[in-house]
Amino acid sequence: MVAVLLGALWVAMDVAGWPEVALAQEVAGSITKIEGSAQLIRGGQSLALAVGTAVDVGDKVTTAAKAQVRLTLRDGSILTLGESGTIVIDHMISATGTAPSVIRLLGGHLRSIVAAALRGTIASFEIHTPNAVAGVRGTRFDTAFIEGTPCPGFPKCLRYTDVGVSEGIVEVTNPTNPSAPGVLVEAGYETTVPCEEPPTSPGPLGMGEMGGPGYH
Repeated sequence: MVAVLLGALWVAMDVAGWPEVALAQEVAGSITKIEGSAQLIRGGQSLALAVGTAVDVGDKVTTAAKAQVRLTLRDGSILTLGESGTIVIDHMISATGTAPSVIRLLGGHLRSIVAAALRGTIASFEIHTPNAVAGVRGTRFDTAFIEGTPCPGFPKCLRYTDVGVSEGIVEVTNPTNPSAPGVLVEAGYETTVPCEEPPTSPGPLGMGEMGGPGYH
């Protein structure tokens, strides 16, 4: 009898706990376009992505070779992750706007189109790579994180971040070197962040290269 009662209590607690788990999940957006094979990793489980799949804060999205995924965030911003890429949705800006939306790019090429409501607001939207932070003050920009390939101009550096801006202004810093000055990258320009070095002075944008398939 005791075992039966304990079993019933366990079931009741388990069922009652589901709404709390659901409430703890914060939807960041959904998949609005997909080409090729892509995966969503949540709680250690891997799921195949499809148009309409909801993406939560904390989820990781990965793309295979020759694949591309478009994620429309709940604030209207659009992220397009190119082939062999990985992003993690770390945080979404709240109604009070006390902390920025943070998207972590762990590899590959990510194109970001920031929602109109967030444009011109300092620290409202950030793309983080292992050695760079791109803080948005503009609207449309590309970020690429490359590892295992020599950085142009810095042959001993095997990991670097490129940030190219097509509209607005993006502030770029290197969090691995807090004393290094950041740079403001205006439309039509790009910067490279090599290893622990400060971002390079912005130069003319090579959008044909950064925007192309398989950018590396």
